[in-house]
Formats: sequence, structure tokens, C-alpha cells
Amino acid sequence: MAYANKNIDDVYNLLVTSFQEKFNSELQILPKSFVKVLCKVLAGVYIIPFKLCGWFYLQLFPDTASYKDVIIQGHKVNPLIKLGDLFGVPQPAKGDSWNGTITVIVTDPAAEKVLQQGTQLKSDLTGLIYCVSENTALDAATVEVPVYCTTAGTAGSLAVDSVLRFVNPLAICSQEAKVSSTTQAGTEDETEAHYRKRVQTRYSTQPQGGALADYRNWAFDIAGVLQTYPYNDENSPGGVLLYVAGNSDLYTDRIPDSALLKAVGNACTYDPDTGVQNRKPITAIIDPAGDETYINVMPVRVTSINVFVNNLTGVAAADFGADFKAAVEDFLLNREPYIRGLSDDNNRTDSILRNSLAGIANDICTSYKGDFGELLMNAGGASISSYTLGQGELCKLGDLYIDGVLYEE
Repeated sequence: MAYANKNIDDVYNLLVTSFQEKFNSELQILPKSFVKVLCKVLAGVYIIPFKLCGWFYLQLFPDTASYKDVIIQGHKVNPLIKLGDLFGVPQPAKGDSWNGTITVIVTDPAAEKVLQQGTQLKSDLTGLIYCVSENTALDAATVEVPVYCTTAGTAGSLAVDSVLRFVNPLAICSQEAKVSSTTQAGTEDETEAHYRKRVQTRYSTQPQGGALADYRNWAFDIAGVLQTYPYNDENSPGGVLLYVAGNSDLYTDRIPDSALLKAVGNACTYDPDTGVQNRKPITAIIDPAGDETYINVMPVRVTSINVFVNNLTGVAAADFGADFKAAVEDFLLNREPYIRGLSDDNNRTDSILRNSLAGIANDICTSYKGDFGELLMNAGGASISSYTLGQGELCKLGDLYIDGVLYEE
């Protein structure tokens, strides 16, 4: 018997029909009102285990498991995180607070006072509280003082020269202090979508001791990694090339910085928890120099695809542009290079076809009862009908022109 979704009304109607048929034709000893009340009660009793069984089934798979905490017999469980633990996926990364240094102007250096750890400052820009990280002697005209934001996340990040004010003004220094440097950028907690993707990747590609999928799994141990594209280095026996895409919330155009690349190289070599070198095979080379610079771990390349929509009729350019741009950006952000043995052969996403973009434009025009004459696209200045992503290459929407006019939100 196939599992079919049912609600309480479906069960109630089924029971009422069956009970009334039986009682009316044979027993005829109970009033109809009693039968209906009884069926309502039985339907409620039935539907509870039915829905529980359905919910439990969804928790078996990473793409449908719940990301919310549930309490079962006194134990708090997050089904998706529990699945991640079973498959060796590190728990969702927690956001970091912004850390930096400020320049404090001391009005009386001879007093040789100490700025106490925990002294509070506030930013008019973010509205958040910042605290002094450690006791600092105020024995010079200007003193560099380490501070941190009390709230984790990007909301607390400050640029150089941003102003902080002491909550309780001090007599021996200026009330205002400027940010002189950032030692740690603020980061958000890992999103549900990103963590779910990590669990799905590990679930579908179990470690095999150095296969292509292993490098992708190992790289996911590092917070901020969106995806990794491993290749054999054709110019070096045993060489492995890793192209890394960073989380778009942290890195512009998904291009990571050198710190993230080095962290990925370490994660593909050493276990982050134990430091044991039990990951890549000893013959695989991702650090040719042998000094942990990991020059074979590189950022992805991002190609801009420019789109031209001409002869738009029946719909305002602003309305069409807003919908079309959002849809095309989402389409292009989900394109990635094909890697034999790692990518899904039945669902290749390495090609960008003009016809695909035209289909998106047609759907949007149809929703507005409008039309367009033609759609063109180019990459690198050359008009093309299709584009195939190369090794370590991603893409994004460049400029969008509607009837020759650059669309700008």
C-alpha cells in the first residue's frame, strides 16, 4: 500500500461512510450523531501516529530533515545536525565578533593610568557596544587599544577611521577613538542552506581515501567554503589542483582570500581536530613548495555574462528588468564546471545557453502579457550562443541591457 498524505477530514469521512453503512444496514442500534462523534475521535487518534510516522521518515534524509530542535523523551535533538554528526560533518559554524584596534588619544600620559579590560564603547554607526579586550597602559599621547564587538555577526564590523565613543567618559583621554585596524572580521552563523548542502555532499559522497569527492568533503571542514573543484594536475605527476569558491556572504563574487585557501590546504592534509596527517594520500601533491603555502589551492575564476534584451513590448522595462535580473542571477549562480567522476552526468550544469536565458525572459514576459524580439549574450566582448565553464570557472550576470539601455536597480 502506497503512503498517501491524509488529513483528519479524510479519515473522518472514510470512517463515517463505513460506520453508517454498517449500522444502517445491519445493527441500527446507535443514533447517527453518536456515530459522527465516535468517528471524529477515532480520526484524531489515527492521524497522530500517521503524521508522526511521516515526520520521522523525512528525518532519515539530509534534504528533508528538520533543522529545528525537538525534545524527545527529555533529549534535545536537531535531526539535520544529528545526521551530520553520523556522517562526520562538523557542526554549523558559529559567527565571530568583529575584533580590531582603536587609537585612543591620551590627554595626560604622565598619569600612567590603565584602561581596564571590559571598558565599554559605543558606535553611532552600528548602535552596538564594543569592549576593551585587555588592560592597556595609557602612557603615551596616543595608544593602540584592542577592542571587540559584544555582538557576533557582520553587523558589528567597522571600517578604519570609524568612530567609537566611551560609554562612560574618562578624564585622562578623549571621549572619541578611531578604529585603526581590523584583526578579525565579523561573520554570521552558518546558514541552514549552506550546512544542509555540506551534509548532502558528505551523504552522497562517502570518503574513499583520496578520491575527488574527498577533497570536497575535507574542504567543507573550513567555515566560509562554498564549494571546491578538484582536478588532476596534468603538468605534475601526483599533482592535485583545487579551486575554491567562498561563501558569497563573506567573499565578493565568491572569490576567497589567501587565508581561506591556506586553511583549505591544511584541512585537506591534516585533521583539523587532531592535527594528524591522515587525509590526502602521501603521493598527492597540493603543496609543491613543501612550506604550507599550498600554491595548488587557488581561487575560482568568475566570468561575467552580459545579456541584451531587445524590442521589449507590453511590459515596463523596470518591471521586466527586476524580475529577469533576479531569475538570471539565480540561474547563473547555480552553474558550475563539470568534473568527470564528481559531477552528476545526468544533470550537467556547466553550459550557459542563450536559449535558456530566452526561456526565462519568455516566462516573465508571458506573466506580464508582454513580448520581446530577441535576446543576445556575450562573454569577454564576443557575442555567443552558448558558453561552457572551464576548469575552476564560475559565472555571474554582468551587465543587463534592455533595448540598448543599461538596466540599473
